[in-house]
Amino acid sequence: MLPTVSKGRSSSSASTSRSNPMFIQYLRRIIKWQQMDVEYTFWQMFHLCTSPKVVYQHTKYHKQTKNQWARDDPAFVVICSLLLAVATMAYCAAYDHSAGHAFFVVISVLIFHFLLTGTLLATFCLSLILTFGKKLQTVM
Repeated sequence: MLPTVSKGRSSSSASTSRSNPMFIQYLRRIIKWQQMDVEYTFWQMFHLCTSPKVVYQHTKYHKQTKNQWARDDPAFVVICSLLLAVATMAYCAAYDHSAGHAFFVVISVLIFHFLLTGTLLATFCLSLILTFGKKLQTVM
């Protein structure tokens, strides 16, 4: 028999110094428009507004088949960011802002309001679920 060797990470400092390879792959897919499933993204956005139950059922089916809740392609984030940028530019045009101020407003909306606030809210909700979800499971 051949000896088996475990090549796992031995220390916690090694795991914190390396970034997640899935996150890097996700960021690389942002610039490759051909790899994005744009049709499914628009279908999902439309049904989130009209019938969210259908999107939930498809997401649940995706979880059962691929054992993953999240989507692999960043098309939803990219298209949502583009639509948010267009809406912000329309706001700036309606209220007669200069081009420099409009650029600043678009960047601040995308980075601060969309990405940073969304990340903080998702992290807060995840911590609530992890904290109170364990307590609910022990009670039931």
